[in-house]
Amino acid sequence: MLDRSCRPQSTCKKILFCLYRNVPMWLLLFLIFTGCNDSSIQQYPPAENQKFLEIDEIKVPVFNTAEEQLNYTRSWFAETQDKRAALRAFRRLYPEEKKSSGVAALELAYLQLGNDFRFALEHDCFAAIKDYREILMEYQEFDAISAKALWYIGWIYANLLNDKEKGIDHYVELANKYPAEQVSLLPPAPWVSIIYEADETINTALYNQQMNHWAALALLEILKHSEDGEQAWQAFDTLWQKYRQDKATGFALKVILKKRVQVEKALARARQYMEKDFSNVHILGDIQKEINAIAGSGGGA
Repeated sequence: MLDRSCRPQSTCKKILFCLYRNVPMWLLLFLIFTGCNDSSIQQYPPAENQKFLEIDEIKVPVFNTAEEQLNYTRSWFAETQDKRAALRAFRRLYPEEKKSSGVAALELAYLQLGNDFRFALEHDCFAAIKDYREILMEYQEFDAISAKALWYIGWIYANLLNDKEKGIDHYVELANKYPAEQVSLLPPAPWVSIIYEADETINTALYNQQMNHWAALALLEILKHSEDGEQAWQAFDTLWQKYRQDKATGFALKVILKKRVQVEKALARARQYMEKDFSNVHILGDIQKEINAIAGSGGGA
């Protein structure tokens, strides 16, 4: 054994699906981070007799219910400090809403990376990791929160700090501890590794929450980052055996074929996969390209 909620609304999915091959990556990132909020979330402009709670010298409007207060935290904010204050206000006002408080804590931890994670400094990354570790301790009874916190720690180590080994360690822990926990794309989502592959293609198949598991995504990340062929194959084999209908498996096939690991076995599984309707036409096309490339090179190592 390896050493583990709310999806985007249909309007946003359709926009990204139609534009993903035609819009530059930087613009897509802008759309994702600013324009793809849950369309069911309402805006709550302060009423004339609105009450406020002051957090870090920022006045946060106080609403009548926890749901309204939480929805306010998901509004669009021009400044990161305003978003942070809104999240802290929710946690202070509704400590008894522990799961929602945990969701707010996840968002606060992500804000440690700054306005754009691509420019996060090392100390920002470690500050975020510290917050996620505290979340793992405080909300350990909520698998959905713990799984997401572990995913973020692995992502920060592997993608932002370039410490692949530590990233893989956390992905392994996630896959082992939370094998059945389904993915939640409620912001903040780990967009980079879920949405973008190395060729900057959007993994539109992963937008559908059904049949998507954090463990499957963690196994995909292990496969992508591991330089150990045996470890890479073990991650893929676990994906194949346990999560064959998960959307991550199609992308894992593309990676394992590209890495030329266990080529004959990988090819056999790829052909079997191509016969099933497990993924979208784009990843099936990518898998076929890898099959053709292997055939054209006379096989792999």
